[in-house]
Amino acid sequence: MLRRFLLDPDRSGLFYLLLFIALIAAALFVDHAFDAHYSVIGSVASFLGLFTAFQSWKAAHEASRNADQALAQMQQVTRETQALAQSNHLIDQQIRLAVTTISDATRELHKGYQPVLAEVAEFLEKAAGSEYMAIMTDTAAIGKLFLGCQPQQPHRDLHALTDRIHELLLDRVRDAREFYLASLAAEDQPGCFPPAGEANSLFTHFAQPVWQHLRPGEPLPEPDWDKHRRLHGATLRQVQDTFELFSEHAAQKAAGIGPLLPLSVLPLQLFLRVDVDAPEPFRALVIFVGQYNLNRLSEARAMHTADPELVRTFLSMFESIAGLDGHAGYQQLRQQWPL
Repeated sequence: MLRRFLLDPDRSGLFYLLLFIALIAAALFVDHAFDAHYSVIGSVASFLGLFTAFQSWKAAHEASRNADQALAQMQQVTRETQALAQSNHLIDQQIRLAVTTISDATRELHKGYQPVLAEVAEFLEKAAGSEYMAIMTDTAAIGKLFLGCQPQQPHRDLHALTDRIHELLLDRVRDAREFYLASLAAEDQPGCFPPAGEANSLFTHFAQPVWQHLRPGEPLPEPDWDKHRRLHGATLRQVQDTFELFSEHAAQKAAGIGPLLPLSVLPLQLFLRVDVDAPEPFRALVIFVGQYNLNRLSEARAMHTADPELVRTFLSMFESIAGLDGHAGYQQLRQQWPL
């Protein structure tokens, strides 16, 4: 304890000053007692020298302490970064496991891409006038990408089905009290091909892998990607314009939340509806096609559920992945209209 006190200039400065004054007083007493010659000028010079040395020591001590604090902060940031990276990895693994587990357990439900799209159209049609409508999908142009991936197959019925889905999507934008469409992102004017980065998650996480899965060994051609990118962007603009010009959505607009939510990941696809006046107030259509299970694209599967707790679970997943759970305006809406 004494050692720490003596070596800390912030705590022992007054002690050293009093000690030096005591030494001067003792020297004056010895000079008077023994009639010796005592130099006041030498004492002053010694005091100034000691004072300068003490200040240098204090400055060095302060610099050392600041360096230790900065090092400790850097180590803390490093630990937090490592913990965050580990947490993100664990979440990613949990999503993969959950998607695989659920999809494996529902093989007996809707199978095949065209039947699944038929279920999407039926779900959107029955969701008319909903209080809450949330969609998480790969592209705003639902189903259109697969038409380009398989040009050798007849697609008249599939074209009509995807066009019907597009019309129903805009109808739901008009009549739902709250409407949210979360989809993977694609730049309006990409600077290069193939595009890269989170600004082009639609290409990176879905379009390119889907194309290569359905047409092995053949990369997605730029004209085909550009066509779908423009179709995706045009649909997003239609949704935004419909939301702004042809519908009310007063509460959602007041909360500062638009209808479009860009995604960087797509574990699965969700169509969620809440309407307390409907015979089944909670309803969800879950499509087990996403970036984590594209190897099962050929036998696309979907699950319908009206179980309130299960739908609420998917709602929480949607809110988390789309970033709504951290939006103050959205939390205010949920307090006003709990789900």
